[in-house]
Amino acid sequence: MFLVALAIAPGIAVCLFIYSLNRYGKERVRYLVISFILGMAATLPALLVQLRAEDVRTEPWRHSIASYVWYAFAVVALSEEGSKFLVLRFYAYPKKVFREPFDGILYGVMIGMGFATVENIEYVYKFGLETGVSRFFLAIPAHAAFAVLMGYPVGRAKFERHRSFGLLIRGLLVAVLFHGSFDFFLFVQQSREATKYLSTGMLSFGAFATFYIAVRLAMRALRMHQAMRDEEAEAPPAVTAEENNQPINYTSENDGRNIIDQTRRPG
Repeated sequence: MFLVALAIAPGIAVCLFIYSLNRYGKERVRYLVISFILGMAATLPALLVQLRAEDVRTEPWRHSIASYVWYAFAVVALSEEGSKFLVLRFYAYPKKVFREPFDGILYGVMIGMGFATVENIEYVYKFGLETGVSRFFLAIPAHAAFAVLMGYPVGRAKFERHRSFGLLIRGLLVAVLFHGSFDFFLFVQQSREATKYLSTGMLSFGAFATFYIAVRLAMRALRMHQAMRDEEAEAPPAVTAEENNQPINYTSENDGRNIIDQTRRPG
């Protein structure tokens, strides 16, 4: 029971943190719970894709570095982030309760944490306490960061209709890029060809650097949202679209900043 609790607790904690950043009515809780459950179910299509693909980690001395790139990005990252994206796009995105850009992050994280919770249960069951602790500090925050980086452009897409397709694709590709990079640096440590040129310590640093950048960008997106909320709180009270149960109309002027470009700014 302790191991099960260790596997489930991190995902629930992240969900509660993201939920606490805004005020939501009770009607949204049901959709958030369903999003979490659908995120758990999204592990199935990803697993089927990965089972049908050759796992290049099984006999590393027979595979090139390029095969690890293919496996990390096209097989693992695309299947997992693609499954999450489909739930976000076709379940949460069309809902009337999806009322502002931040909802892309909110529902994206709920879906991502549902997915990560199933993965966590599997890994903890197979490998025990040490793996559960390491995933608590690395894998779960990484999945949360990928979910924020996907959800931010998807949330904008609903309210920037002239750019919606490009923003949707950007959300998927950014998540795949960071997820694939993170996995690649971990997987390729099993390649004899790679370790001829780079030590496992350097490759581990690559994974950590990818993780750090993803988390930093995700936190910046959350701070941008909080700043917008603070500006709204200081504005004179008015009847809002949300109070009328209508979508809030966000323009690209308010929320059109590219999250990737923000890395150029200090802090």
